[in-house]
Amino acid sequence: MTRLRSEPRHLILALAVIALSARAQQSAPTGGTTIQPRIGLSQAWTDNLNLDARDKDAALITTVSPGISILSNSGAVRGMLDYSLNGITYVKTSQRSQFQNALSATAQAEIVPRTFFVDAQASIGQENASAFGLQAPPTMDSQGGIASLANANRRETGSLSVSPSLRGQIGGIAVVELRGSASVTEVRGSDLGDGRNGGVSLRVSQLTPGRLSWYVLANSQRASYSSTPSNRSTSITAGGNYRPDPDWVFSANAGHESNDYLNGGGETQNGMTGGITADWSPSPRTHLNSSWQKHRYGDSRGLNFEHRMARSVWRLSDNNSVTLGNAGSNGGVRTNYELYYLLYASQEPDPVKRDALVRNFLQSAGLSPDAPASTGFLSSGPSRMHNQMLSFALQGVRTNITALLSRTITSRLGDNLNQGDLASNSRIEQRSYSLSASYRVTAVSSLALTASRQETSGDSNGAHSQLTSLTSSWNGRLNPRLSVQLGARHSRFEGVTAYSENAAYANLTQQF
Repeated sequence: MTRLRSEPRHLILALAVIALSARAQQSAPTGGTTIQPRIGLSQAWTDNLNLDARDKDAALITTVSPGISILSNSGAVRGMLDYSLNGITYVKTSQRSQFQNALSATAQAEIVPRTFFVDAQASIGQENASAFGLQAPPTMDSQGGIASLANANRRETGSLSVSPSLRGQIGGIAVVELRGSASVTEVRGSDLGDGRNGGVSLRVSQLTPGRLSWYVLANSQRASYSSTPSNRSTSITAGGNYRPDPDWVFSANAGHESNDYLNGGGETQNGMTGGITADWSPSPRTHLNSSWQKHRYGDSRGLNFEHRMARSVWRLSDNNSVTLGNAGSNGGVRTNYELYYLLYASQEPDPVKRDALVRNFLQSAGLSPDAPASTGFLSSGPSRMHNQMLSFALQGVRTNITALLSRTITSRLGDNLNQGDLASNSRIEQRSYSLSASYRVTAVSSLALTASRQETSGDSNGAHSQLTSLTSSWNGRLNPRLSVQLGARHSRFEGVTAYSENAAYANLTQQF
């Protein structure tokens, strides 16, 4: 059932996070906090606003985007927040004006020194309701992807998670950490994808680990959805770690778990669980991790490799796990932001300062922080996800190249009552390919080119979609606080309907 409320609570969520961040700035020492308001103006022309091969509607699109960025890297509260409210209006068309929120925020607070901590994350963005429905590229690539084309398959999705933790010691022998977690996800105009998650965990570990160390972990989680039965899980495991030298860590665990993932919130299944993990870090630039864990509903496993050189970073991963709620929302895809965040690790170890450094670089290079676009789709209930990803970023004196290749297989888990695409498809495969290059022409200007393709297929008849996009842009700074972007885009889509679209746009961003 579709809700009739015209506006979601996302804006309230955004304002609440901004208010908390602003309050945090009052407790941070002067110089440790940066608050930077901005306003963006975009004018775009498209020859196919309706994304329809027969009923093309050429239109002008004007977007006004006031926003704010807050960075705090000292004091009891550390974190970052980037929020913009995008007002989109159309000329020479009957399409109605709209507002879109865009939010990315993380915060870590030390309420009681070395005892009580709170971690929080919040986000608002655009997501596909169906992996097989109409799809379109974002209009403003360098500013995080505003979905201004007339695509009824897009939904504004917001999420908030808070995790408080209490830490202490037992007689100078063990460390105790009690952690709670609560998260909420809301989808604008739809119950599908809405969810609540909550849980608590207790971990007791050795106070001064040596070559051998031990731990005990108890965990309980509950996930509820607006349109399907809720799911519960509990587990208790005991494990040990072995570090033969500083580069290697081996871990093993065994225990008992119970959950109702295979029965749609019905009968609980009980069984033994156990797993092993190997971690290799020969240097701060190289990391390899491999893991395997036994479960009654299907084993999980992972392989992750990262290697960073002076001007390049490489990532390879292959992970199989269970996800609750929106299926494929991460999709194994890594973004330009994540790659360059890793690349700048040696240059700027402080995470908050590095965030600002990476975002400024991507804007000057004309690269989208969120590219490639999310391959997710809305769903509810538990599902099995197999992610494979290869990505790299090369940084030259004037040229930067980023490539991402990913494959995600999302499957129904048991006889659970998933809705959305997983109700009619037991298996959905998504593939994403993206290649971006930028060239710095002068100290204040650059050229950028991005080619991407996303392919989706299911096991039901006609379940297929493919979106191919080519975007080029010129990016420059008129002064230290005023930037401009001129760009053009060509897109082709095949699926429930077919279309081609061409567009040109100009973006102007003033920072204060």
